Amino acid sequence: MTLAAGGATSLLLIVGVVIVAVLLFLFWFGRRQVARRPAPPQEPQPRADSWEEPDEHPDHHHHGRHGRPPESR
Repeated sequence: MTLAAGGATSLLLIVGVVIVAVLLFLFWFGRRQVARRPAPPQEPQPRADSWEEPDEHPDHHHHGRHGRPPESR
């Protein structure tokens, strides 16, 4: 009985080592693929200035926090 348990333990150890080796290989391979990608363009992107500050349009109603009207008391 102990021989079978030792064989099962060895098999699980081998399977665990193989899984770790495959994960390390995939991590290394993924890092290589990311390193090969071209760098994103450094010129200004379209709509890069599309963010508007709240005070840019005075016609919007300012209701305090989170755009909600103030609570009545």
